Amino acid sequence: MASFQVGFYTVTILAACKAILVASEILFNKQKKIRFLALFGFLFTLLALILGSVSFVGLRGDGPHVPGQCNNADADIVGDGVRAATWIQVGILFFIALTGAFHQKKTAVKEIGGGLIVTHVSLAIALLVPLAGRTLSPIDAILGALILDAQRNSLSLQLVTKETLAARWQVAVVLIAQLFSLVIEGILVGSFTTHRLLPTNGCECFSVFWWAWLSNCPSASPNDVKPYWIYFGYRSINIVHGSYFAITRTTTFHRADLWDRENSCDPCDNCRMGTEFAGCKCHPCEGCNYCNVCKRKKRCHYHQTITPTQNPSGNAIIRRNPDICLLCYRCRSCGHSDMDSCTSDLLYGVRFSEFPATISINFLESSVLAILSMASAEVTMKANSVQKSSQLYNVGQVTALIIALGTTVRAIWVFLYMFVKDEHSGYK
Repeated sequence: MASFQVGFYTVTILAACKAILVASEILFNKQKKIRFLALFGFLFTLLALILGSVSFVGLRGDGPHVPGQCNNADADIVGDGVRAATWIQVGILFFIALTGAFHQKKTAVKEIGGGLIVTHVSLAIALLVPLAGRTLSPIDAILGALILDAQRNSLSLQLVTKETLAARWQVAVVLIAQLFSLVIEGILVGSFTTHRLLPTNGCECFSVFWWAWLSNCPSASPNDVKPYWIYFGYRSINIVHGSYFAITRTTTFHRADLWDRENSCDPCDNCRMGTEFAGCKCHPCEGCNYCNVCKRKKRCHYHQTITPTQNPSGNAIIRRNPDICLLCYRCRSCGHSDMDSCTSDLLYGVRFSEFPATISINFLESSVLAILSMASAEVTMKANSVQKSSQLYNVGQVTALIIALGTTVRAIWVFLYMFVKDEHSGYK
């Protein structure tokens, strides 16, 4: 079976399964939704990985060769430095999101995500300006669109972390950047396939592997544009789904973060009086005053009742919870105020600092798609023996590398630091 046929079927199956997944998620009730998302999130990621890999089956070592096909690309768009920076940012965001599922501490996901936003928007503008001036070559347009797609998939990774969701401004910037680049990508590929890009310096057409061989060369074979537009629709569903996930949670996480910072965990009554005893269940940390045992998870209510008793008049007397101190209204066993349950902003009953750093496994699917797009770019450039217009030390490539490496160093430092200094989840 030819590679273009394989790509058509694999991306169609993937898009259909995604549509079914989103529809099923809407129909499931809230109690079953969490288990549903966890199970089917893993299964769908595995499906995306398998189908994406299958699309490369039957891929020929060389793409279609026709006279006038481009082989010289702008290094500021697809140079080694730009691609290396993208690989680094994809990798480090995946690492942060993956490890965040197993701890609650602070990470540098916002810094990495911010750096990727700068790189992503810069590349989009670098493609948009020559496109508007009708000086963009076919090879730069389609390869630039591929890298834009990989970066946009990577941007989605930070939207499943609690730190990014707590920063409403960054959520807004990420969503705007994704929508902006999606529109530009559609315009680039549309211009590429409809021959609206003028030939420049002997560069008349080009062939790219994007789930299938896609070319604007008249005599190129294989050549099929349908898999791309199916993939474009699939990515549009992904962005809408991810945007809904982030928008419906960002205010909740923002408030929980603010409340967590403003309300430290208080010690119990005995500790507050300076008469700590061996049976105390509080054990506050001297450094941050967070309870080492309950960490404020336990909630005691002033109006919680016990078995009522009858007075001589026959009227029922509702006794209040005897564990509540009537002087300060704090629980004698855990030290928490009965008013906290009414005024606190919690995430499923847990403080923001005690919630996992990564709150969803949706990042796995986005990671797979980012890797597949970058792999397609690498395969295309190798198959067509693409040459870059300048060396690695060119300004555009160096800038992208510096942003990627700088934010990566910060991310590694924060990750290692949480093992060196043991503070309560890294939040003060």
